[in-house]
Amino acid sequence: MSQHERNDEIVESVDQMIRMWSIFAGRFPDAKVEALPGITVTLSGTPMVFVNLIHLSSPVRDRDDLTERCRMAIAYGKASGAPWLFSACDPWLGDPEVAEEVLSGLGLTRQLGTKGMVTDTLLPPQRSLPAELEIRRVNDEETRYALSDLNMLSYGMPIPLGRDAIGRSSYWHDSFYAYVGFVNGEPVSCTLTSPVDGRLYVAWVATHPDHRRKGYGDAVMRRSLEEARAATGLRRTVLHATDMGYPVYEAMGYHSVVGFSWYALG
Repeated sequence: MSQHERNDEIVESVDQMIRMWSIFAGRFPDAKVEALPGITVTLSGTPMVFVNLIHLSSPVRDRDDLTERCRMAIAYGKASGAPWLFSACDPWLGDPEVAEEVLSGLGLTRQLGTKGMVTDTLLPPQRSLPAELEIRRVNDEETRYALSDLNMLSYGMPIPLGRDAIGRSSYWHDSFYAYVGFVNGEPVSCTLTSPVDGRLYVAWVATHPDHRRKGYGDAVMRRSLEEARAATGLRRTVLHATDMGYPVYEAMGYHSVVGFSWYALG
C-alpha cells in the first residue's frame, strides 16, 4: 500500500468514527453535536461515557495548536456536566513526547486504545454457525437491553447506565442492523452495523465473558453485516477494535489502519 493510500484510509477511519458518533449522540434529546475548528463534539447529554466523545478532527500543527484544541475540548466536556472522552488518531497528535506532555499537563489521561480497521471482503468463517445459537434482530425492549447489558458487562460498567442510554427505544433507528445471539434464551453476543457515508460501520460488538471463544461473536457479526449489505448494497466495512476484539476481526479479514487513544479528564 502506498503512503497516499494509507493516508486516505487514516482519514476514512477518523471520519467514520466522527460520523457514526455524531449519529449515536444525535439520537438523544439533549445532544450537542458540533464541528469546531480542529475538534468535533458528539455529546449525548446522558451519563453514559461511550456516547459522549469529543474528537480530534485533523492533524495538529504544533504544540500550541494541540494545547488550544485540548482546552476547547475540556471546556465543552466540562460544560456538558457528564462523563466524556477525548478521542484522537495517534499520529495526528504529532510528536508523541510533546503530545504526552501537553495532554498530561492539562489533566487528560489515556483510558483506552483502539485500532481503526477496514475490509472490502470478509474471509470465510473458520467454523460453522454454532447450532445452539439463535440470532435475533434488535427490535424490542428485550433485545435492546440485551445489547446494552452485554456492552456494559464487557467494559465493567453499571447495567442501568447502558439501559438508560443505548437501551432507550428513542435511540434506535431503522438504519441500525443490530443483532443479538441467544443460547438457551440467554444473550451471549451482539453487534450493530449501520451505513455511514457509503460504508458499513460496525459498533457495539460484545460477547458475554462466560461465552467467549465459542464463535458466537463472529457468527452474530457476520449476520449483522450480511443483512446490512443485502439492504444497502455496501461492502466496505470500518470498525475500531479494542485489544480483545482485534484478533477476531483480523481473522475475519480486516486489516489495521491506525491506532486511536481515548483520554479522560482526571
